[in-house]
Order: sequence, then structure tokens, then C-alpha cells
Amino acid sequence: MYKIVDHINPNIFRGYDIRGLIDEDLNEDVYYTLGRAYGTFLSKRRIKESAVGRDNRHNSDLYSQAFIKGLNDSGIDTIDIGLSMSQIVYYSSYEFKTKGGAMITASHNPKEFNGLKMSVGYSDTMVSEEIKELEKIAKSKKFVYGNAKNRKENITQSYTQQLLKLFSLKKKWKIVVDACNATGGIFYPEIFRKAGCEVVEQNCQLDSDFPLGHPDPTKISVLERLAKGVIKAKADLGFAFDADGDRMSVVDENGQILWMDTIVALFAKDVLDFLPGSKIIYNTLCSRQVQETIEQANGQGIIWLTGHSFIKAKVKEERSPFGGELSGHIFFMDNFYGHDDAAYACLRLLSYLERRKINLSQAVAELVQYISSPEIKLGLADEVKFQLIDKEISADFKKHWPQAKFTKIDGIRMDLAEQMAIIRASQNGPYVTVKFEAKTKQQYQALKEQLKNILKQYPAVNWQEGSNTHALD
Repeated sequence: MYKIVDHINPNIFRGYDIRGLIDEDLNEDVYYTLGRAYGTFLSKRRIKESAVGRDNRHNSDLYSQAFIKGLNDSGIDTIDIGLSMSQIVYYSSYEFKTKGGAMITASHNPKEFNGLKMSVGYSDTMVSEEIKELEKIAKSKKFVYGNAKNRKENITQSYTQQLLKLFSLKKKWKIVVDACNATGGIFYPEIFRKAGCEVVEQNCQLDSDFPLGHPDPTKISVLERLAKGVIKAKADLGFAFDADGDRMSVVDENGQILWMDTIVALFAKDVLDFLPGSKIIYNTLCSRQVQETIEQANGQGIIWLTGHSFIKAKVKEERSPFGGELSGHIFFMDNFYGHDDAAYACLRLLSYLERRKINLSQAVAELVQYISSPEIKLGLADEVKFQLIDKEISADFKKHWPQAKFTKIDGIRMDLAEQMAIIRASQNGPYVTVKFEAKTKQQYQALKEQLKNILKQYPAVNWQEGSNTHALD
């Protein structure tokens, strides 16, 4: 039925997961081969069982079947949990007592993409070296053999029950949910209603064509749409989610768009209220607002690599109770599993506001303020993006801002007393990410022009591909 392929595009093996184009990089035989490779990876660790979930993208069901067959032919028993969210796959490790778990998804990428996230432990997903190991196994075709079985399970009820045990909201929050026509549309409204919320559904009907654009909750178009919904419904706030449901974005009761690093700052305050002095992890794209908030709340801020697997691993390494990313991946360890679960994060935000007896806009007003750009994505080929940033663009940064503090663990970031700018190569797509901010409008405009001039020097940067590019106009 399926066959092992001779060649897999090496570009699909990314920093912490797999992403590629449907029918060009990915097909059922590629997924079967990846299943054989992941099965061999698990077998080396004497792991004998793995759950497999999928999002609502085109071909996710077919790819899931092929991947499951690859695992079975490598001796790994599988539990097909069907249409799901990434955090439910992570939760499945606890449900089934196994370190194996995989999710067929390309997260926020356009509909032409699909991909794969794979676990290496409880709430742990693959990082660079493990992805390289998987690629090496797939390339060598030295697979283990077996004749394991697949069964189907629905653990949504179990997951929801465990989640809601952690919350006891007293206010009947009115929230707008925009699922971007993706998988979360069949999960989030029910979860929030069971938590006691009044839910206004927006684009919760599943549509694999993503007719309103790819399901990226950081896109301005998504946030503006959500803001309109909040104003129309006179809601307390609004949430939007990506295709596999593990990332969130937020709009306040006034329809004000909030970048997720602001929410990371609020979560840091929440944690530090109970655990002062704790280490808080945040990624390189986050505003200076995050670090300054952590310091004001007597915490220790640690800046780290962008990527859900990297932040998750760093949270555990540092014994931190919390970490978060600009993209909306949120990781709590104080009373949760430590993996990114946007349902938990949303309910945690409501709980914080309820504890403080304030609304979201009031909570944000307490923070130090910056004029901050959205997360901007510009097209740049995988083959050249890392080298261009590490050499040419890094040199440009140092030339333009010689007095700045530079962080080079993930692209190039410069910090001045009242300004910040960063350019980094994406781990999961052919593009670069840009973010910048300043204290005053004059500083912001000057910084924008400088960044635009730097990037316009390089013909390889494609301004026609990406998102939020208007922020550099």
C-alpha cells in the first residue's frame, strides 16, 4: 500500500518539527517513511506505543493513516486520536503512559503546507539534534521491523475534565472565539462554555481551504477581525487560535489589539505574585516590556531561542514556573504540565483578571509601555536565510547601532535604553521575522526607516511574501 521513498527534501526537517508543501515535499509515502523513521527512533528508546493526532488541513487524514502504518510496521502500537489539537496529543502521553506522540499539522502555515510534530517525552517535543537524528534514520532506511496494531480512542472528554479541574471561574466572562476555520473551532467553544463562559463563535466552522487566509493568530487581519467581533458582541475580550490550537492571541474589551509579549508580561506578573524571585523564560522576539516587567516584579528574566520546543526545554532546564513567546506559545510549570496549551493559557488569563478584579485593558495599563511593531514576516529562501542574517545583516546592525547591546543566540537583536530591533530566520518556513519598538513615535519611525533601508539592500528578501509587511511601509 505504501512504500519507502528514496529521497526526502532535506528542507522539511526544521529546527523543532517538519514542514513542507503538500504533493511537492509531502505525500503518503513520505509520511509512511517518516513513520518508519519515528518508529525506529522510539524503538531505540524502548518506547512501544504512540498516539497520533491531526489537524483539519487537506490530506491530514490520509497522511495520518500513512504515518500510523509506518509506525506499526516498525513495531510501534498506535492510538489514533483523530482530529485533535497539539496539546491534546501532549496530554495523551499522560493518558496512555507513553513518551510517544505525534501531530500531523503545519500550525499557522498556509493551506498548501502540512507537517509533523513529534514527542520525545512527557510534554517534550523534538529539538534540533533529535530532528537531525530522525532525518539520518530516514535517509539511511535502516528501520526496525515489527507488526504492531492501531486502535482508535477519543480522549477529548478526559482532557477537558483534567483541564477544568484547575479553574473555578466565578464571573460569566463573555468571550469571542475566532478559530480561523481551523481545528480549534470544534474544541474551544465547548471548553470555554464548560468553564462557565458565554461564547460568541466566529469562524469556527472547519474549512481546509482557510478562506479568510492562513490560520495565523498573529496576523493583523485576524486580530482586526477579532477586534470587530469583540466590539459588536460587547464582549469582555476575544481569543484567536492557529490551526493546531496550541497558540493564542488576544484582543481586549475595547477592541485593542495586544501583541502576545504583553500577555507574557501579564502572565509573568501572575506567577511572580506567588513565586517571587523565579526565573521567567521568554524568546528573543519579545518586547523590552517583558524583561522590565519581570524585574519590577522581582523575577529573573532569561531570554532564549524562538521555538516552542526550545522554550519548553529551557523552562524545564532552568526549573522555571513559566515561559512564553511572542507567537503565542505559552508554557506554565507552576501547576500545569509545561507544554503549550492555549486553552489553559486563556483560562489562566481570565483567572488572573478575576483575581485582580480588573479588566484586560486595566491590567495592560499597569505595564511599562512601548510603541511596538507586530511580528513581521518577509520571504527569504531556506537556503540563504541563516547565512544572510549571520553575516551581512548582523554587520549592518552593528554598523547602525554601535552603542547597542547585541544578542546573537537567534538571529541578531539590538537593545538600546528605549529601543529594540530583531531580525531572525524562521525555523518553520522560508522567511525571516522582524520586530522593533521604541518609547516615542519619533524613535519608532526612525527605527522603522533604518530597518527598511537595511532589508531593501538585499534582493533575496521577498516583500511580496509574508505577513504584516505593512508595518514597514
